[in-house]
Amino acid sequence: MTAIERFTTFYQELSPQNISQLPDIYSDDIILIDPVGTHHGLKTLHTYFDNLLSGATSSDFAIHQIAPHQTDANQLDTAYTVTWTMSFATPKLNGGQLIHVDGITFLKVRDDKIFFHQDYYDMGQMVYEHVPVLKWVVNKIKSGMRG
Repeated sequence: MTAIERFTTFYQELSPQNISQLPDIYSDDIILIDPVGTHHGLKTLHTYFDNLLSGATSSDFAIHQIAPHQTDANQLDTAYTVTWTMSFATPKLNGGQLIHVDGITFLKVRDDKIFFHQDYYDMGQMVYEHVPVLKWVVNKIKSGMRG
């Protein structure tokens, strides 16, 4: 399997038991950037995933599209854009009910390992809108922006 195929399989079967597969997908010097923060290196990434998944009662990714980027013939890297929907549940949010979050990931691959991963998604859709006080604030702000 290629790096992008391993990536897809990993996220579609995301669970605490699969975290051991990270070295098969990501390079030792991986940089993963998401709305939560920037994570440098495989060890840091392992800890991050372990923390994220430890409180989840359910986690699932539906990969919608993987689009390779045209790269310069002199570049050794390959790049991809991946669109997805994550569905997860945790007792800490939304009364433990499923939350669906749409997102986009930009990946760079070198030597059949992902060395750069940047996620774009709405933290409001993921967290803020599922915490009662924050939900009220977010809705008030959105309402004011709509006029």
